Amino acid sequence: MAGGEMLSSIFNQNEYSTAAMRAVWTDESRLRCICRCETALAQAMASQQLIPAAAAQEIAQVLQPKTFNLRKLRLSVARRGHYLAGLMAYVQPRFQNGGEQYLHQGAASEDIEDTAYVLQLQAAHPILIRYLEIVIKRLAQLTRRYQSSLTACVTHRIYGSYTTLGFKLGIFLNEYEHLLTALEKQTQQTFCGSLANADGLSQMIGPQYQAVEAKFCELLGLGVPEMYWHTQRERFVDYTHLVTEIAQVGGRLGQELLYMSQTLVREFQEPYAPERQGSTVIPTSRCPYLCESVVNLSKVIRNEMTLMYEQMQVHGDKDTTVWRNLYVALPEIMMYLSGQLNYLGTLLNKGQFNLEQMRANLDRDDGTMYSGAIMNALTPHVGRRQAHAYLYQARLTAEAQGISLRTSILQSPEITQVLSAEQLTDIMTPQVERIPNAVTKVDQILQLFQEHHQQLFQEVFN
Repeated sequence: MAGGEMLSSIFNQNEYSTAAMRAVWTDESRLRCICRCETALAQAMASQQLIPAAAAQEIAQVLQPKTFNLRKLRLSVARRGHYLAGLMAYVQPRFQNGGEQYLHQGAASEDIEDTAYVLQLQAAHPILIRYLEIVIKRLAQLTRRYQSSLTACVTHRIYGSYTTLGFKLGIFLNEYEHLLTALEKQTQQTFCGSLANADGLSQMIGPQYQAVEAKFCELLGLGVPEMYWHTQRERFVDYTHLVTEIAQVGGRLGQELLYMSQTLVREFQEPYAPERQGSTVIPTSRCPYLCESVVNLSKVIRNEMTLMYEQMQVHGDKDTTVWRNLYVALPEIMMYLSGQLNYLGTLLNKGQFNLEQMRANLDRDDGTMYSGAIMNALTPHVGRRQAHAYLYQARLTAEAQGISLRTSILQSPEITQVLSAEQLTDIMTPQVERIPNAVTKVDQILQLFQEHHQQLFQEVFN
């Protein structure tokens, strides 16, 4: 089971993570990665004749986690208070030809621990990418579909103007695909092994340390680091920082969908499968729980990222204090993000946008969201400052007389002296032709998507 009450609960874990991502961070997965590292270490040492080839062979034969008794291994670890020491003690009796004498030779605990976490993160990476690409591809579809569909531009929680749903969704598409690019680039720095020992000098290996480390990394499918990095924790931090940014974009998208789901807005409805219930006391309720979960997980991930920053504060050349932060935060951040992206994929693929309601909501505006367009129309005739003053006065008049701003504008002698009632009515009627940039910017967003991720683009539109 994965760690953490919600993540390990068979009743709640799917609300916070996915089974595929949890599988990467189980005890069994961790043990496999540790054994891979120890086996690769022995083979790398043998390649430079630093240990007998027969010993490396026996180590590879013995370190087969599927043959281990996990209960006995757990007791061995508990007795020694040290995971690797417990593992070494547990496997010693399994050796028959002296290979145990060379097990773990050339490495310190952090070499194996850190490299094993890199292997787990490397295994988690394609799962994360798959979920992210599902969201990106669906956003691309919706961005084009709703390129000309009018909706409100909400500024400071009130209608400031109108825009298109395609453009609003396109902004999320653009941000997500930028972060996807950054995450893909980050793997080169993050997915590196380490064989530098406790002091970073690789003294336990000797003068052949570079060749041994290179072979060690090659066998594991990892990059070779430029320099010792046990105290340079930015490899993990940079990766999880991008992951946290992805989560925050998701949180913002979740907030938008949550706002659109409100009773007084009704512009979005999240999917409800048969038998799914929104309330035990309101039988007909369709609460936007998925939207709420997306927002919640963005906050949980953001708070866990604090631990990742704190694990950079290494004291001296070896410090278990910061390792413990990594052990908690890295797996949980990855699992929580899998849950968030999975929910977003469901919301975007199966949720429903209500275009008629969006148009009806635009019609409820009292004229405020058109005042900027009217000011722009007045400016060539009276100047921007004077145009601003005319409209501000119209607002004061509306409030004083208890009439709508729209009516006040149509009755303003200063404004109607420049613009006719017909012109003003036309400006205050939402139409996509009046916001051509919304359409062209969607084209630009999709063009950038095609340039940055051509294969994904083709999967969506070809």
